[in-house]
Amino acid sequence: MRSTIPSMIGAEILVHARVFRYQAASPDRSWYVDIDDLNDQRPDDPIWYGYFESHRAAIDAACNQITALRDNPRPGERLARE
Repeated sequence: MRSTIPSMIGAEILVHARVFRYQAASPDRSWYVDIDDLNDQRPDDPIWYGYFESHRAAIDAACNQITALRDNPRPGERLARE
């Protein structure tokens, strides 16, 4: 899934969400999701990430987070990479 988010400097940032299933010690954390900048994909530095019990929960969380970042950027929050 991809989306466009306005940054604090006025430029738009293209982001995408990735969802992976992995072997977790706890079954309630078997899905990993992250949101990253399409132009600067660094696995060690996502904009946001989380662990979830189900594929659906991971996708819903990513969609909700992208919507929140797009609609309600927090003061001082910077999505632009330097």
